[in-house]
Amino acid sequence: MNLNQTLRTRQLLINFDAGRPVLSLRAPLDLVNIPSISCPRWPIECEVISDIIHHIEWDPPEPELFYQPTGQERTPMAVGEERGKVVYCIDHATERPFFTCSRVGRSRGPIKSATHEINLTDFTLEFESRFESGNLQKAVQVGVYEYELTLRTDMYTKKHTQWFYFRVRNMKAGVTYRFTIINLMKSSSLYSYGMRPLLYSEKAAKEQSVGWQRTGSDIRYYRNINQNTKENNSDTINLYSLTWTLQFPYDSDTCYLAHCYPYTYSHLQRYLRRISSNPAVASYCTLRVLCHSLAGNAVYVVTITSQGVGRLEGRMKKAVVVTARVHPGETNSSWMMEGFLDFLLGDSEDAQLLRDTFVFKVVPMLNPDGVVVGNYRCSLAGRDLNRNYNTLLRDSFPCVWHTRNMVERLVAKMDVVLYCDFHGHNRKNNVFMYGCNNKGDTTLKLRERIFPLMMSKNASTKFSFESCKFRVQKSKEGTGRIAMWRLGIKNSYTMEATFGGSTLGDRSGTHFTSQDLKSIGFYFCDTLLDYCDPDPAKANNCLTELAVLMSKQVRERLGMDLGIDCNVSVSDLETR
Repeated sequence: MNLNQTLRTRQLLINFDAGRPVLSLRAPLDLVNIPSISCPRWPIECEVISDIIHHIEWDPPEPELFYQPTGQERTPMAVGEERGKVVYCIDHATERPFFTCSRVGRSRGPIKSATHEINLTDFTLEFESRFESGNLQKAVQVGVYEYELTLRTDMYTKKHTQWFYFRVRNMKAGVTYRFTIINLMKSSSLYSYGMRPLLYSEKAAKEQSVGWQRTGSDIRYYRNINQNTKENNSDTINLYSLTWTLQFPYDSDTCYLAHCYPYTYSHLQRYLRRISSNPAVASYCTLRVLCHSLAGNAVYVVTITSQGVGRLEGRMKKAVVVTARVHPGETNSSWMMEGFLDFLLGDSEDAQLLRDTFVFKVVPMLNPDGVVVGNYRCSLAGRDLNRNYNTLLRDSFPCVWHTRNMVERLVAKMDVVLYCDFHGHNRKNNVFMYGCNNKGDTTLKLRERIFPLMMSKNASTKFSFESCKFRVQKSKEGTGRIAMWRLGIKNSYTMEATFGGSTLGDRSGTHFTSQDLKSIGFYFCDTLLDYCDPDPAKANNCLTELAVLMSKQVRERLGMDLGIDCNVSVSDLETR
């Protein structure tokens, strides 16, 4: 009997489990409405140009090598606007001490000119960053082809400058330009170890289908002399500079320079619109709005699992939770996330097996506000969301509050076998994980290390197990990794992808591309299959290998001949 037709309802769904009807409600078709034209919400203070920025995806035919320092790299002396010429300057968007309200899209009224006395005939560069994820505050011309750049700090803070993304026009091909960013705040950087900035040429994209490329010579990262800023009139913050030279490929081109491959909120919305409009994908993938950010931007949650099973059978499934982009400047985490979703939503047998085995809860962008305005680390609350997972302030930190609440409800319903938050790392190469040491339960000894070890085997030229750490530090209690571990998820990780590249195998000394970052998402799925294989042989082999490895490390550090079953705390031996 067709009960749906008999009951004359389209909202009630009826499935059967062992001959018994199982009732559920159909989700409204318009529950998630992603606009056809992405219109992020901005703080009211921000000026936004109307240009639509689009970059093609492209993978270089050969791996791009690290820069090899010559020892003769120049350290430019700061000139400043007193002796230089300000050619670009935007108003500080922090006239108010905290976020008040937002608006959709570009600024109302005319956009103020941010350029100052530019002579287009002498090829003075024309700068712009008032677009999604851009963050250049000021450009000062200190030589004919030399510029000092100041980045905007994270909004409503005076800190967190490392990510950069801006546009230049009116260049002259074949001329060596020098750029020096003068207000970076990290004491060390991968730029000291061969990392190069990224360049995108619109003419190269149009004429040769070439996208983002590593660029730059004479690269140096150094501490500024007699320059610092103060936060709250007390703590002195040392400033650092990054300087490099480059030649643009075309005259009068439109080019972009960036710290890492940009991945905007609008990019994510286009991606989610594409997958949600695919009927085949819609049969096992649902897209919902988890919550809205402070500015009112939607935080999406994607649920992926095979349908057509009864509720009782559904309870047998285990869950996996994956999140990304809690730190907005870590765009590499979004590329890993897209690779992860591409694999999981694909039509391969492995993808089908994963969907049959697990319920995946995925939050692809935890901090859309920070991504929109070009922050490096914070939300519009001026705080690091990855230190506030234990917050009770739902209205101040809605993105992480609702994520934790979702996971709490999930843990009450089913076994959550793994949680992982994707990140980017500025000071270490390769991909690696931070986990939690389950030292209190002897039955779980070393088991939190199995998944990372398997990852290192599956992605041997990109993932470094040696760089993984397993500690529960008091200072990190508010992170997603530790908060989820406290909820009972034993396999709780942060996966860090470098902004640089690999030091492993035949990829040693080469940068990661966006496709390399996507491949980490593929390997993550592949490793899930290995980790949850009904045949425990792989997991047992890894445990044996880990025990031998740990015993060796203990002997090396303590100079003692200790057995595998020693009671020395592993976490006490590790440092971050």
